[in-house]
Amino acid sequence: MELLAALAHDRALRKERVFKDPLDPLDISDEHLLKYYCFPRHVILRFCDVLKNDIARITKRSRAIPCHTIVLVALRFYTSGSLQSVIADSTGLSQSSVSRIITEVTDAFYRKAVAEIKMPTEMSEIIETKAKFDSLNGFPNVIGAIDCTHVPIRAPKEREYMFVNQHNYHSLNIQVVSNSEHLILDFCARYPGSAHDSLIWANSRLRSRFEAGEFGSSYLLGDSGYPQEPYIMTPFKFPGNPPEVFYNRSHSKTRVVIEQTFVLLKSRFRCLHSSGGCLKHEPEKCSKIAIACILLHNYCIQERIPIEDLIGNDDLPQSEHKIHNASASGQAVRREVVEKHFS
Repeated sequence: MELLAALAHDRALRKERVFKDPLDPLDISDEHLLKYYCFPRHVILRFCDVLKNDIARITKRSRAIPCHTIVLVALRFYTSGSLQSVIADSTGLSQSSVSRIITEVTDAFYRKAVAEIKMPTEMSEIIETKAKFDSLNGFPNVIGAIDCTHVPIRAPKEREYMFVNQHNYHSLNIQVVSNSEHLILDFCARYPGSAHDSLIWANSRLRSRFEAGEFGSSYLLGDSGYPQEPYIMTPFKFPGNPPEVFYNRSHSKTRVVIEQTFVLLKSRFRCLHSSGGCLKHEPEKCSKIAIACILLHNYCIQERIPIEDLIGNDDLPQSEHKIHNASASGQAVRREVVEKHFS
């Protein structure tokens, strides 16, 4: 309430503006805010409060741009994928101001994402995460579902060929782990579109943490694009008996949460979806934008913010490939899972 009162007071005192502000959240309905900015008023005002120090330079350099306008401009970009010029025209801001806003707000959300998005490490958190996965379809000891998603980007000037994925468009290939409730627990967004899912996993810090035993007897669920390892369970390509069929069925019905997570993420933040065109920035900035959207997605899950217009998954299947590093120990763990829980 204090923040709301302060915003009203600030609006009353501001006698002169360079432009007429069409983005005052006190004058916009929650229905409109949810439809076009993904968040209700109270969350947007919280963003203003949390980010005020990070975006202070924008407000000082352009005194007529209120904090809430800065936040809403960035949110509109994330949710629509619209060109900066289109957002500038709709707000009365210059395109350079919109560009600066997107950069500063993205950097602020990126820093928060790095600090806040964490795998469960406390035993109580791990037990709770496993129990919720087990309740979906009886698959035991799962701490997360893992997969990668492609985010379309403009062809970069340097090493352009590395960003062309197997479906012949430029992208980042982003590794994500989610829990059973679609909350994202881990991400890796530094690889170009040509990098295969298994390569990203093999070189990820998360795999090193699993190898070090940080998560105990827990594992991730991955599709056939990943090697079978002691800490990542994959399906049988050719199940040879009923227990293996039951294992595959449970695996598929449980791992689907990561695919659902991508649908929710890209439906809310269309700048990441191919229907929004592509991100027209250098790869490093595109990566930060994707990570900012991942953080905002988590806020939507935590706040139980409703979503009505789901968009189709734009990730095409990967081509068949051989996995050369499937470990004997990983196959032994999978056999043990089948014998104990699906026989």
